Amino acid sequence: MISIIRRSTRRRYEQAVETAQRVPGLETDLARERGTADDFEQKSFNLEQLLEERDGTIEKLRSKLDGLRRAGDEIAALLATAPSPAAAGYHAARVLLANADQFRLADTDEGRAGLETMRELTEPQTVTLLYRYGRRRSVHATVEDARAAAQREGASPDGWEPSRQDFDDEWLDASWSTTTLTVDAATPWSTPREPLASVYVLMRGGLPLTAFSAPDDAIREQERRGIPRTADSLIRMELVTDDATATA
Repeated sequence: MISIIRRSTRRRYEQAVETAQRVPGLETDLARERGTADDFEQKSFNLEQLLEERDGTIEKLRSKLDGLRRAGDEIAALLATAPSPAAAGYHAARVLLANADQFRLADTDEGRAGLETMRELTEPQTVTLLYRYGRRRSVHATVEDARAAAQREGASPDGWEPSRQDFDDEWLDASWSTTTLTVDAATPWSTPREPLASVYVLMRGGLPLTAFSAPDDAIREQERRGIPRTADSLIRMELVTDDATATA
């Protein structure tokens, strides 16, 4: 049987054969294009990640900058309104310590030395009360000063009870004893570190609780603790100097 096809139909058949013969090559090209598309997709993803990291870094920098500005404004306000240079230095040191990382103060030897000085400046002061047989004798800047005062009164180096806060019978019956109090320890009140000439000692049941350098802070703490105002609940004591003799 003889089939007769038109020339146009034959051409379509020939194009179909040519297309079929090119399929393996097309598959290779398609695979390559797919690889290129995957590569672009990965690069796009990486770029998005980098942009997110950049935005996060920018936000952190803005936060640090805002913190530094606030710290600078706070220090400037303190310098302008502080009642004394010592008070200004005290509070400015506290601000700088709180922002030491942002100011990168520990990056240099000078900065680390400054941090140590500021920590010493803002450490709470203490005073030591000297007792003889449970009765208050005097208040001193250090334990060593208190012992020296007692020895000037004939105290034996072996006649001491350790400095402590729990006032048991053994401690109260000791011929000489000491107790150390932190000055201005009750938050939120904090008085700048300045040379102490006297302290206000808050008492309860005849025993010392804490000491303040300013009477207003002592009275606020007295009210907060509900301690009645009596002649013996809040007493003012002058610190004995190193070369003075303790008096009753």
